[in-house]
Amino acid sequence: MFWDSDLDDDDGSSYDESDYDSDVSRRSDRESAEGGSRRFENYAQGRELLAELASQRKTGEFLDMAVQVEGREFPCHRAVLASTPYFKAMLSSNLAESSSKVVQLHEIDSTSFSKILDFLYTGEIRISEDDVQDILQTAHMLQFDKILQYCRKFIQDNLCPSNCLGVMRLADMYGLSVLKERARSTAASNFVDVTQDEEFLSLSTQELLDLVGDENLKVRNEDDVVTFVIKWFNHAPENRQKAILKILQKIRLSCVRVSVLKKLASLPVIQQSAECLAKITAAMENHLLGTQVEGEETSSPRRGISDNLAIIVGGWKAVKKPHPRDDSPITAQPSPLQSIICFDPDSQQYYHIATLPTPVSDMSVASAAGHLYVTGGRVHPLVGQGPHTAPSRQAFRYDFPSDTWLRLPDLPRDRAGHQSVVVDGKLFLVGGDAEATSLVTMDCYDPEDGAWVKIHVLPTIHTSSELTVTAFREKVAFIEVSESTDDDPLMGAHICETNTWASIWRRRSEQKLSVHTFDVNTKAWRYANADIPVDHLFPGADIVATAVDDKLHIRTGYTRYSLSDLYIFDAQEETINEGARDIQDIKENILRARTHNGNHFAKTYMDGQKGIVDAIGNYDCDRCIPGKQTPLPFALFGHSFLETHKSCVRWYCRDLVALQEEDELEGSY
Repeated sequence: MFWDSDLDDDDGSSYDESDYDSDVSRRSDRESAEGGSRRFENYAQGRELLAELASQRKTGEFLDMAVQVEGREFPCHRAVLASTPYFKAMLSSNLAESSSKVVQLHEIDSTSFSKILDFLYTGEIRISEDDVQDILQTAHMLQFDKILQYCRKFIQDNLCPSNCLGVMRLADMYGLSVLKERARSTAASNFVDVTQDEEFLSLSTQELLDLVGDENLKVRNEDDVVTFVIKWFNHAPENRQKAILKILQKIRLSCVRVSVLKKLASLPVIQQSAECLAKITAAMENHLLGTQVEGEETSSPRRGISDNLAIIVGGWKAVKKPHPRDDSPITAQPSPLQSIICFDPDSQQYYHIATLPTPVSDMSVASAAGHLYVTGGRVHPLVGQGPHTAPSRQAFRYDFPSDTWLRLPDLPRDRAGHQSVVVDGKLFLVGGDAEATSLVTMDCYDPEDGAWVKIHVLPTIHTSSELTVTAFREKVAFIEVSESTDDDPLMGAHICETNTWASIWRRRSEQKLSVHTFDVNTKAWRYANADIPVDHLFPGADIVATAVDDKLHIRTGYTRYSLSDLYIFDAQEETINEGARDIQDIKENILRARTHNGNHFAKTYMDGQKGIVDAIGNYDCDRCIPGKQTPLPFALFGHSFLETHKSCVRWYCRDLVALQEEDELEGSY
């Protein structure tokens, strides 16, 4: 037999199979049985051959051709070059290069070729920011996909706002679609920063269209988009005249300030285009007159830009704010803050809107169609302890676009601390300190008649109830949370314990929620036929209502320490049901003022020291958590607060003056 285990080695020593097994393991050899034969493999052979060829290249042995690039000559093995698709096609063709000892390459970088050739022999390549573009270009020309992947990964890992525009173009040039999308996404997410780069001005029309039309374009407001488009256009106006209409269609003109629209309309290219000028003019009329732009597809703000606006009316500046555990009195400026200010969550800035025609506090404010209605209040409120002065009957309407006030007829009765809402153009006042009554009353002002209209038959709602009034389609909705009585079937067992936490907790849970509606057109009342128990409604917690189709979504419990419960009122069925907290129909943030009292979020101020407000911020409806808080320029109390929408007050008609920080806010919260 040929294979005999008793055979001796040439040196006379006996062959040990354990030595063979050890050698196999060391050299990565493998063997397998196949029929009557055995197959032996050595995976290190390829690496050893590659190392040998690299060594021959260094010593100049057995090299049979050379590649010439930018005057430099690179001796190498023809067989190694032919391992790439580009050189294999060249050397196996009928072209002169197939038999030539020297092959010339044009329009590529010699240093990059040297690195790629080293990679063919060693399997290693070093890429840096300085040469990645040259290596990418060379690898693309030589059809070297593996190095193209390395370059793409290197660029992607080092993508940033300062280079994303260049990368976007580079990726488009070499067909790297994934990298191009990543670069464009980076540019869209950092649009304000990338527009400061000179490379922005040289973007092609299509590249700018892709950016401006991106749903995720991150800007402070739509004014920024127009400003940067004007800057881009003015860089080479003679070459970009045909592009202006396409770009204009990507801009949310209904979210651009009138002053910025005027700058856009003043461009010669706009003046020469009747269609462009008509679009911009229609947008300005929409802001100033409240008309709608027909066929406007981009009327809503971009993703990440809010239509919310917080308005603060009147109040007093708190010069010194005590620590929550400090009982020292509040010191305030001798006169009230006779002004209206607002907070824009997009710019995180406070602005001055107007000066009040009278120094009042504890009034109510409502908004509609470019107007603010300011009603009632206390003309001479007292600061600190002591009784308030009598409520007022004053009423004013402020026109935001023209910055003018109109004195309305006096209220039918004195009111302060009440609520107001506008439905179908009519103003409704509800509750507050209205005369000497224990029941909630309502008055209505009709702007067309210029007079107050009497409302007949109001549901029996006691002033002791927690009440929120909101507009619900063409109805005024009264959301009432009242204490359940002992014989109320919703209440359960009667509670006998007193002065215990369990008693207090259960008493807070002994509440019911009801909804009444008043139809403004038919003058018909719908009293609540159904109630639902309400849990965890702590003192000072908000009730926030949002209309969704024919249903009213009511959220309760907006405090720092309490989650929001959701109840759904169906107007047709006249039913109230508990809803899921993470319901998908409501996807919005609400604005709240941070108060001195326990850091909870309150829609309206609270009397005395508990009502100091030092910041306004977002509240996430979905997750029921407070978001970013922006400090007021000065601590404030005794004010009125309104959460409204920019589109409602015609926010884009005017350029407002930003408030500067005047007083450092003190205290730990």
